[in-house]
Amino acid sequence: MFIERVFEKLIGSEKICEYYDVKSPDLICKQGSRYIVVRYLIGEEVDYSLRELDLSKLKDLVSSFSELLELLPPRSEIKIIKKEFDLNKLLSKISNELMNLRASIDVVEEPHIKKKAEIKLKILESLYENIVKGKPVYRLTFVVKIYSENTNLSSAISYVNTMSERLIVFLKSTLGINLKKASKKEILEILRYEFGLKTIPDAKSIIIDNSRASTLLPIPKYKKPSFETREGIPIGIDLETGWPVILPLDILNKHVVIIGPTGRGKTTLLATIIEGLISLSNTHVFSIDFKGDLANLINNVIEYQVTPFEFPINLLHVPPIFNIVEWSIAVADAVSHVLGIDYDTIVNGISKAVINREKYVSVKNVLLDKDLAILSPLVELLTEKPRYEVFDKYIKGPTVFNLGGYGTAFQNVYGGIIIYLYNKFVSAKKDNQFRVLVIDEAWRISKLKVIEALAKEGRSRRIGLIMATQNPSDIPREVIENTHTLIMFGSPNEDYIRDAKRFLGLPNSVLNKLYYLGIGEALMFNALDPHPIILKVRCPVSMKTDVLR
Repeated sequence: MFIERVFEKLIGSEKICEYYDVKSPDLICKQGSRYIVVRYLIGEEVDYSLRELDLSKLKDLVSSFSELLELLPPRSEIKIIKKEFDLNKLLSKISNELMNLRASIDVVEEPHIKKKAEIKLKILESLYENIVKGKPVYRLTFVVKIYSENTNLSSAISYVNTMSERLIVFLKSTLGINLKKASKKEILEILRYEFGLKTIPDAKSIIIDNSRASTLLPIPKYKKPSFETREGIPIGIDLETGWPVILPLDILNKHVVIIGPTGRGKTTLLATIIEGLISLSNTHVFSIDFKGDLANLINNVIEYQVTPFEFPINLLHVPPIFNIVEWSIAVADAVSHVLGIDYDTIVNGISKAVINREKYVSVKNVLLDKDLAILSPLVELLTEKPRYEVFDKYIKGPTVFNLGGYGTAFQNVYGGIIIYLYNKFVSAKKDNQFRVLVIDEAWRISKLKVIEALAKEGRSRRIGLIMATQNPSDIPREVIENTHTLIMFGSPNEDYIRDAKRFLGLPNSVLNKLYYLGIGEALMFNALDPHPIILKVRCPVSMKTDVLR
């Protein structure tokens, strides 16, 4: 009855429909010998970053929109529904939190808790300021309706199919708009709105700033951060809108990969993310820093900064949480990638050595032992007394393992073993705690089997993997395919751009942007949106210099 009454209003007839149905993306009605079909298309996204709004471009857009009206058949519609966007409510919420933080800082005595509150205060003050400075925004639903009428239903549907395909191509090529076919739920929502049964339809919404609203270019909801909930970490500013870029907490267990040459801002971004996770959430953060730069930036928010001297490892001594086979496989994986020795040879050698050895060995014994001689470049990892019993407290964190100052072979094997220990200790936990593993200079260990396992199983195990590396080729395809968010810094290097296309599958329109990004600027993608945000990285509160790392 509801759809019948709506049809009476839409087609201007007093006669009740003999037949009606909603078959996405169409609404169908039969009146006598006529079939009326209404095709619903909804604005989903726009490649707006390729279209700067100067006067000449604006004139072209207006002209293209006029051509669109010519293309549409009679009685077709373009509908833009403005929705509520309660910015004042969001700002009020942040203001209240700022006042509560300021009050609590005055009475808290514990230095660590007070420091964390002070950092959180500065992050929220920066977030508040950026929201106020950003361009005014609107929340809209953008709908195109194409009408067709025929005595034959198949012919009516065929007509709207043809027109919608032409319209989709036209809008994409001229205005940059991507349209999607409406779902049944979205069609019914729009009908309820048109009939006055709802003040706002619960169809896909978009966010658009005021300078672009005049050109009717929709911007997808998922492309811009969720300002209303603010359930995430502010990591920078969208250079096109001036609004904060939020890294949502609920996507971190789907992993983040950060790629960029040295000195562009990768480590600074990692520090910003870690600082936010510790100050704004209850996430357990565990970090591995091969060079020492990240450890210096996050030192004031980290509880445990651990060095190999403080936590020695011995490859010949199995941690109680491992069995011999598991430990041999872990050691072989780490060592084979560093020394280039056959994986099976190392597994067999480690297994024999572990079984036959009950005490710690000397450097001399390592060099003379036929099973251990192949591991002589790692002699420090064969002779120390391990402290596996204290590792459990480190995974609760926040912790950073600082490997700066050690030899490359030692760093890479030690870092790989730490990740195997982390994976095993976390697997034994049954607390359902959300955890994030952060790795700077991840190219050193990115091809270990444990990294692939964490990438594939992280979502179900509530473990997020955040890795920063220098080149697109550093990260295995299996890891990239399980990564939701990619943040890529720019470079004029041709090999870097070529690898971005080869290994990441980025289109030329995106690759061209990488040439022009400055220090601290990056493109941010997610798995749902092929069009990047141009991001200016926010420095962590603790950073006393403008030099990014």
